[in-house]
Amino acid sequence: MTKKITIIGATGHLGHRVAAKLVEKGVEVTAIARDPVAAKTALPSNVRLVQGDVSDPASLTSALWGADTLYITLNTETLDTTLPFHTEREGVINVVAAAKEVGVQHIMQIAGVDTAYPEFSTEGMAYGTNAIRQGGIDAIKASGIPYTFFYCSFFLDSLPEFLMDNQLAIIGNHVLPIWFTNSSDLAELVFNAIGNDAAKNKGFAVQGQQAKTYIEGATEFLGAYAPGAEVIELPMEAVRRMGLPEEQAAFIEHLLTFVQQLKEEQVANETWEILGAPQYTISSFAKELRGEL
Repeated sequence: MTKKITIIGATGHLGHRVAAKLVEKGVEVTAIARDPVAAKTALPSNVRLVQGDVSDPASLTSALWGADTLYITLNTETLDTTLPFHTEREGVINVVAAAKEVGVQHIMQIAGVDTAYPEFSTEGMAYGTNAIRQGGIDAIKASGIPYTFFYCSFFLDSLPEFLMDNQLAIIGNHVLPIWFTNSSDLAELVFNAIGNDAAKNKGFAVQGQQAKTYIEGATEFLGAYAPGAEVIELPMEAVRRMGLPEEQAAFIEHLLTFVQQLKEEQVANETWEILGAPQYTISSFAKELRGEL
């Protein structure tokens, strides 16, 4: 039987690669997008596009009609919890209400590994956006709809964004281990969770095969992705010298400060037993990503 999934956030940085990978595996993918015409340029041609906006409950009810499995991949890039609307809070709450109305049978959502394992924070620091995301997580858990949460480590997909002039800048003092993951391995987990009762009402850590420091991981990644490029280390103060808007600079500084004190342990054994082990190394994923340039 053909697997089917509906995705909210399919045009995002991670969402578009997960959607493409699922299509490659023969999944019938429906993407809910605010602007389906614009979304066409980011997604494979055989992804079914429907109009829907997480701020518009009526549009969500229409867009989700007939959906059985729903995957939510959204992102928040602000620390302001007082805003009246966040896609990962009020938006997800709207999605859950619509999903209940139309009879969705399974909701999956992505979050950070620290959400499930706050003890990884060596200084007791909380990632600011988790306070926003938690409202949506709570709504999913309280909905009565079976759920699966993917609690993800650092995505290798992000590294090319920091590559400029053949240099990748690492800002801050990063000496603790990271179990780097990637969108291709995540897509495999999503695929294996569709229609899988053993995946329901659970949270799964999403981690890669290798624990490396940020600098070690970035160096190995560049060796396969951009041979000849180099990793450079900069102090945290460099964020304030980048000329970014104040809110954006504050968010990046908070993110990097949080990451540098996060000591991640390997906690993905249950994930590997139920949904499968990671297939990619840092280098092999870099080579795959390079092939898409």
